Amino acid sequence: MNTRPAESTSSQWLEPPRRARRPQKRWFEWGLLSAALLACVVALSCSRGLEHIDLALTDQLARLSEQQVSPEIVIVAIDDKSLAEIGRWPWRRGFHAAVLDRITAAGPRAVGLDLILVEPDHADTADDALLAEAIARSGKVVLPLMLMDRQGTGRLSRMDPAPALAERAAAIGHIHLEIDSDGIVRSTFLREGSGGSWWQHFAAATLRVGGFALPDPLPGERAPAAQQVGAWQRDHWMQIPFAGPPGSYERVSYVDLLKGKVPPEKLAGKYVLVGATAAGMGDAYATPRSGQGELMPGVEISANVMNSLLLDHRLERAAAWQDALFNMLPVALALLAVLLLAPTASLLTCAALLVATLTATALAPSLAGLQFAPTAGLLGVLLAYPLWVWRRLRAAMGYLIEEFQRMETRRELPTMLPASRSGDVLDRHIDALENASEQLRNLNRFVSETLNSLPDATLIADTQGQVLVANQAAYRYFGKQNVTRLRGRPLSELLGGVRRTGTQQPVFDVAQLREHTQPWGSEARDAAGRDLLARFVPCFNTDGLTTSWIASLVDITPIREAERQRDVALRFISHDMRSPQSSILALLELQRLHPAQPMQPDTLGRIERHARRTLDLAEEFVQLAKAESSAYRLQTVDLTDLLDEALDEVWPQAQARQVGLEVQRPEEPALCEADRGLLTRAIANLLGNAVKYGGEKTQVRCAVRRTRDGWQVSVTDQGPGMTLEQQTALFQPFTRLTPDQSTTRGVGLGLVFVRTVVERHGARIEVHSQPGHGATFQFTLAASPSHATAKPPALG
Repeated sequence: MNTRPAESTSSQWLEPPRRARRPQKRWFEWGLLSAALLACVVALSCSRGLEHIDLALTDQLARLSEQQVSPEIVIVAIDDKSLAEIGRWPWRRGFHAAVLDRITAAGPRAVGLDLILVEPDHADTADDALLAEAIARSGKVVLPLMLMDRQGTGRLSRMDPAPALAERAAAIGHIHLEIDSDGIVRSTFLREGSGGSWWQHFAAATLRVGGFALPDPLPGERAPAAQQVGAWQRDHWMQIPFAGPPGSYERVSYVDLLKGKVPPEKLAGKYVLVGATAAGMGDAYATPRSGQGELMPGVEISANVMNSLLLDHRLERAAAWQDALFNMLPVALALLAVLLLAPTASLLTCAALLVATLTATALAPSLAGLQFAPTAGLLGVLLAYPLWVWRRLRAAMGYLIEEFQRMETRRELPTMLPASRSGDVLDRHIDALENASEQLRNLNRFVSETLNSLPDATLIADTQGQVLVANQAAYRYFGKQNVTRLRGRPLSELLGGVRRTGTQQPVFDVAQLREHTQPWGSEARDAAGRDLLARFVPCFNTDGLTTSWIASLVDITPIREAERQRDVALRFISHDMRSPQSSILALLELQRLHPAQPMQPDTLGRIERHARRTLDLAEEFVQLAKAESSAYRLQTVDLTDLLDEALDEVWPQAQARQVGLEVQRPEEPALCEADRGLLTRAIANLLGNAVKYGGEKTQVRCAVRRTRDGWQVSVTDQGPGMTLEQQTALFQPFTRLTPDQSTTRGVGLGLVFVRTVVERHGARIEVHSQPGHGATFQFTLAASPSHATAKPPALG
């Protein structure tokens, strides 16, 4: 009996239940996806697992809005202008007393003196009395205190203002800031203290002295009992709503106020904060409103805290449950959209939800005083659409594959002609196979192009070690060894010159292909001296058999060079920096053993020399690091001006050693493209070396002259000269050629700095010297393009 009709009838009866189960399966899959996605969003929101991204995102959103700035806040800035006119910091406290008197005469509400004055001024004792009297006359001065690790033991101690000053201050406030794990200041504690003594934040104390009624209790989140640093306790954690980038508050220059150039009405009735804003003072921090490489002075951060208290601009980080609800809402809407709307409409809805979430995050601080963490919600919205579409496409492809298989097994269908394009199931199946074949060809091309785009030399070899494929990086690497053909060459021959680090053993041998079934590799060095990381990875087929090997050579020479530089830096810190400090401590310990005996002048001189050596070490090392890593700001400069600036810098040193300075200047401007500050420092180093090592009562000749290659700078001394061996070691770090290092200061980094700066300007430092005939250092920079075509002077 023929059973085909019955089988066909049975299939027809099975179709409706399958179609009926499809919506149920869709709802089940959507519910499972929704539960998993919402659970992940809640978990990420409550655990703060994406806090770094959240903080960075809210920082960027904060830049889109500007907060109101109170006109009652004025900053008296210790800026670069003041440092240039008054001199190097620290200044005499008599200056602070004079400035404070001028502020007092203007009639401010309160004065916050954001200066660390923890010890009496032993050099100018009368200045302490002047400053104390000025504070007393004002009656509205707030001084800062802080915690500091004095002995480098990690134990913090409180640094109070000098007693004579603290007694006359109207209040004392702490100036501590909270630095997040990414190095950015976003918050502070309004109350800190130990035992029964509490201090308000410097800004809050200044407001209270000025008569501003602070809310009780203070704003901010109450800190848990565990929020302690030793015995030091902190409370009322406050997020700082920064009003704008650095420079948002009105500033007057310290030196202008000292000279009486600031009208009194600018300070009358204002909260005046006196603090450092100069870049070199060190009191500056990264904030959410700082620009690229821009820091905000600590006194301006205090101004932002004061501004938020004055204008009642409160900002708190949302609680975990608030973040969870905030993030769940857009994700739930996105899940409903992908379920109920068409693909294009649901995609647009998800995009609109992303924009709405970012907008709500940006507006929440000003409207509700809350700072949400939106990354979990954004991630959930971003994943909702692709995950659901992926699942639906997966179901569609599974259905198509199932239908293709069923179609091939259903014998009752008539045979279709291969060339038929009627659009039936068989043709669509053929089209799908053609698409799959096209995808396979594209994948083959993708693998080939990906292999060629790899930055490291990569070879694919068979199980016998014969090269099958090589990428462009491999051709470039072996091309330096005059090897042009790679395919068909044995790996053992190509890698014969690559040896394991520290041995003469080859990094590769054919026998290793049979011994290893797992990836292996090691560090090696080739004949050219480059450090490499050789890796060999097997490739398997579906049966688990090895079919080929991938060999890669990663050039790690820059990494090893960086490690060598790190070792130099560690040696510098562990030995060169510690040695003079140890000597200072030894001298102090020796004095402590005999306290009744006065300290001898030569002991003070030794301590001073060791301290200055430490400063010289740090200064030269920092300058060298800056020369090696900083981005040079090139501008058109006159080398004659740079030479004059360098001469002014070394003139006192030359006068002390009775060294004459002879200068030869060109008649026309010596224009070139250079970093003014670094090149001036390099020329000053050359002049300083000539003065130090040229001998007393000698002459140093320096010149700027035109050559065919550009402008040449030369410095010649009348010192003892150098041998060729000494000239070879001259530009090595921590190298000093003088046998008596006690008579000359320096750490052996000055000429390394000169070489680095000159080479970064595209030139080369040259030295010409013979024993007993002095030395000449010179380099030549290309002339500025606008003057490069000028005719050089005739050479004799």
